[in-house]
Amino acid sequence: MKKITAALVLAVFLCGCKSNTELPLESSSEKTISISAPESSDESSSSSESSSEESSSSSSEESSSTESSSTESSSEPDFTNPWGLTSLGVVWQYPFGENLSYDFASAEVIKGLEARYGMTGEDLGYEGEWCAIVLSQLISEAGYDIYYQYNPCDLTIELLDDGFARFYCLRQENYDSLVQWGLQSTDRVINTTREEFVPKRGDFICYLWTEEAEEFNWSHIGMVAEDYDGTVLRTIEGNIGRGRDPLYHAVEARERPYDSTVIGFIRLDELT
Repeated sequence: MKKITAALVLAVFLCGCKSNTELPLESSSEKTISISAPESSDESSSSSESSSEESSSSSSEESSSTESSSTESSSEPDFTNPWGLTSLGVVWQYPFGENLSYDFASAEVIKGLEARYGMTGEDLGYEGEWCAIVLSQLISEAGYDIYYQYNPCDLTIELLDDGFARFYCLRQENYDSLVQWGLQSTDRVINTTREEFVPKRGDFICYLWTEEAEEFNWSHIGMVAEDYDGTVLRTIEGNIGRGRDPLYHAVEARERPYDSTVIGFIRLDELT
C-alpha cells in the first residue's frame, strides 16, 4: 500500500509541473482580422533567425488554436508574442487597382505584386528567403537595370549606387551598415524621422524586428500599399506567413505599426 500511495503522489506532482504556453490573441469586434505569426523568414539578413525559428514554429501552432477560441473583449488586437518581435501584422482587405501616389516604376512593381497576391514561394519558384528577390525581379522588369538581390540591405545598395532611388533612413545603425557593406552613393541617403517622413503608396519599406540582428540590421522588406494616414502602415509583402519554411510563405497584405521596427524607406526615382 505504501508503494501505491508513493506512486500516486509522484504522478500528481509530475502532472502539476506541465505548463501551457499559449499565445493570447484577440480579434476586433468591428471587422474580421487575423493575427499573423511573425515571419520566421523575416529575413535571411537576420543573424538570429536560426535561433528563433524553433520557438516560432511551435508557438504558431498554439496560436492557431488560441485564436479560434479568443473572445472579443477588446476592439484592438493584442500584439503580445513570445518571440521578441514587435511587428506582428494584421491581415487587411487589400485595395487592388488603386492609383499610386506617383505613377512610374513603383506602379509596375505594385501591379506585379498584386498579380502574385496569395502565391507562395513554391508557386513562384523561389527557394530560401525571397522578400527582396521578388521585388528585385519586379523592379528589373519595370526597366531598372539591376542585379537580383536576396536581402534588403544589398537591394538598397544596388538601387542607390545605380542612381535609381533614395533611402529615407530612420536609424543610424542602418546607414552605418549600408556603408559597411559597400554603399558608395551616400548622398542618396536622407536621414529623417518618423515624424517628418510620410510614407506613400509605392515606397519600399524596410524592417528590423529583433535587436539580435545587430550584425546586419535588416530583417525584411515590402511595399507601402496605401498612403500613411497617421494610424497604421498598410503594406503588401512577399515571403510572409505562418511556419518556418519560406517555400510556403506568400504575397499578402498586412497592417503594421509605424514604430521603431521600421528602419527606412526606399523611394524609386523616375527613369529618364
